[in-house]
Amino acid sequence: MMKNSKIEYPCQWGYRIIGTDGESIKCAVEDILGQRDYDLSFSNISSKGKYISLELTVSVETEAVRNRIYAALSAHPAVTRVI
Repeated sequence: MMKNSKIEYPCQWGYRIIGTDGESIKCAVEDILGQRDYDLSFSNISSKGKYISLELTVSVETEAVRNRIYAALSAHPAVTRVI
């Protein structure tokens, strides 16, 4: 039987952000995270070139902060999906 892992905060958390335009995704991340330190890098492009994904790594202090960032990214019009 598998045990659920407990996340210890603060920690580095990764989000894969998918959208149709890399620059728009970068602007969305800047808008949402403001002055917070983060790392944003290219992850993948779909086989037909319609979608691009970027990998965001950011330090989160609590589960609430982690969920807030996820919700803000998911709600942004430049973002198709967040994993």
